[in-house]
Amino acid sequence: MNKIIKSSIYGSLIITLLYLVLFYPLILIHKFDWYDLLLVSLSISPGILIMIFIYNLDQEDKEPLWLLALCFIFGAINLHLDVDILEFVFTFINMDNIFLQLGGEALTVAITEELLKFIVVILIIYPNKAFDEPFDGIVYSVFVGMGFATAENLTFVLQGNTSVALFRMLSAIPAHFVFAVMMGYYLGIAKSRRKKEFLYISLSIIAPIILHAIYDYFLYLDFVPGLWLGGIVTLIISLFFAKNAIIEHLESNKTTKF
Repeated sequence: MNKIIKSSIYGSLIITLLYLVLFYPLILIHKFDWYDLLLVSLSISPGILIMIFIYNLDQEDKEPLWLLALCFIFGAINLHLDVDILEFVFTFINMDNIFLQLGGEALTVAITEELLKFIVVILIIYPNKAFDEPFDGIVYSVFVGMGFATAENLTFVLQGNTSVALFRMLSAIPAHFVFAVMMGYYLGIAKSRRKKEFLYISLSIIAPIILHAIYDYFLYLDFVPGLWLGGIVTLIISLFFAKNAIIEHLESNKTTKF
């Protein structure tokens, strides 16, 4: 495990540096400065680290890199669709009670974001012959989730500051990771248990939506002292679930082929 962690860290550093090299010409033409590059590195490095770590964990049968890249790209593109959809839907959410208003917004964000990710995985990945082991569902879902999270993080950070980057690096990126693990976990079960396939496919979208909505709702209540900690508690509990889900499917990979 230590070897996997070290190689994942080294790999994420190399990819982040390569990404920054591509941004360097923007400094030369005075569109960016070194502070902007720091924000960019803080935005993209957590997602890259998670993707490499999950990829390295899959020891049995590596997934094709082109398909993983496609997942990341579609995940990032989903951000643009998400923004347009939310701008439209939020016009219909208008309640006098601030708690109900924020609850409606949190649920709407959760449904929109998780559904967009789910569509990519269920239409492109689920029927693909490369998805032939339980853990593959987690791998592909995480790459889609990190594509979305990295694009979202980059957008927020370039409009904010270092404190925003650090907060999102420690909260938003891990949150999208556990949402993706939950989705992929149930999809892996669905493909191996055909008799209950519809049940587990349903759980693969319902479970992350519920978790996402609860997490966001607590963070939206930041005007009430201390309530935002509920989001952190939700994230910590979810990380334990993600850890167990990953271990379970890694074990299943040794005995299960679709």
